[in-house]
Amino acid sequence: MRITKPVRRLGELAADLSLKYVPNPYVLVIILTVIAFAGALGVGASPTEAMDAWAGGVWTLLGFMAAFSVTLMMGDAIAKSPTVTRFLERIAGIPNSAFTATAFVSLVAMFAGLISWGLGLIVGAVIAKQVALQGKERGLKLHYPLLAAAGYTALMIWHSGLTTSSGLIMADPALIPETFPEYAREGIPLSETIGSTVNIVTVALLLVVVPLVMGALHPKEAGKIVELPDEIAREMRGERVASDGGEVADPTEVGDETDVDRGPTLADRLNRSKVLGLVIAAFPAYFVVDAWFISGSGLASITLDSINAFFVFSAIVLWVTPRRIVDQMEDSVENVAGIIFQFPFYAGIAGLLTGTALTATIAGFFASIATPVTWPVIGLISAGIVNIFVPSGGGQWVAQGPILLETTQQLGMPLYTAVVIEMMGDQLTNMIQPFWALPLLALADLRARDVIGYSTVAMLAGFVVMAITMTVFLGLPHA
Repeated sequence: MRITKPVRRLGELAADLSLKYVPNPYVLVIILTVIAFAGALGVGASPTEAMDAWAGGVWTLLGFMAAFSVTLMMGDAIAKSPTVTRFLERIAGIPNSAFTATAFVSLVAMFAGLISWGLGLIVGAVIAKQVALQGKERGLKLHYPLLAAAGYTALMIWHSGLTTSSGLIMADPALIPETFPEYAREGIPLSETIGSTVNIVTVALLLVVVPLVMGALHPKEAGKIVELPDEIAREMRGERVASDGGEVADPTEVGDETDVDRGPTLADRLNRSKVLGLVIAAFPAYFVVDAWFISGSGLASITLDSINAFFVFSAIVLWVTPRRIVDQMEDSVENVAGIIFQFPFYAGIAGLLTGTALTATIAGFFASIATPVTWPVIGLISAGIVNIFVPSGGGQWVAQGPILLETTQQLGMPLYTAVVIEMMGDQLTNMIQPFWALPLLALADLRARDVIGYSTVAMLAGFVVMAITMTVFLGLPHA
């Protein structure tokens, strides 16, 4: 196809540049901190004021960090559960070409991302590895870094789904920060954000366009294809045998403390009790039922806490016994380590943005050149830039939300426009911000530079889609 050749060349160029110039994610946060600090000085803050702003922000996002860590850990546990793993293994054999394999990975990851960004991130990594393994076994040469990048596209659609950070914050007036304008304190229902026409149409188009673009990026020349490493393939085959009840022992079934000669103790029986495992699941289940139906009004009552409770319930049920879920949590927490370590630094950057005139200067520049027609796209670019410095949907909304709301209000546009702008901008530039890719990279045993080049092309395609839909449904009605 004529269109695939230039797309593939663009992907190869972006991949080459990424391999040369994209540093470790921790190095990136150091560079971003220095840039933000210099920016704060540039807008009039003294060095002491800038340091105070950083110090004032560094611990302010601990609540978000804890909530997002739970989301990611539960998503990891659900995606790696025997039931979900077997399902992913079965569907991984569907693609029959390099193009369909890459597009398939992206599509599965994006659907999972709409359910939960944590689930999408892990499912993206797992399905990428499974497709790569089964392709290798069938003699289908697949470019493993591109498959991983396709799995990461879950993070370019997640904010439009059920775990939308800014949407959930604005849906619950109790969560709206005091720094927000009074006219926005009553909240904005989810029906006007993730349920809006612009969001639904954008999601539908992204689900079509992005997988096709990712498929078109697959190299044609055999010398440019990096297949799944043999070491990872052997490890995955061993796990498959274990899950099928083969000769490899399941470490979640036999505890180190079991005395083989004396047989299982009472403690062993309790650790493996399915009854105990399912009894505790009743508590998060009640939280969800109460939040959504008894005290709430269905899915319109979704909050971040109730979403996490639902995922905790799901993880417990899927792993059944206390011993198995605890063992899995020990594995899942490893995927959160890099995020937990770097999160305070990004909170510090958020402090530099909000504790000085930096955010107001950035947003003010874009707002000064905006009209009701152009504001959605200009706001999209603005939110995308801020996301690079504050790659937390909730944290970014706390930092930038008041300015987006005020600009939207001044232009005479509905307030949900500001939320949609942040949703789209946040998820768009995730493709060039490797912070949230850390768990995927750890699971895939890849570096950020291996995937960012390809995900950058996905971002460009996503920008075109978002710019069109946001102009048509948000801008033009106010022309």
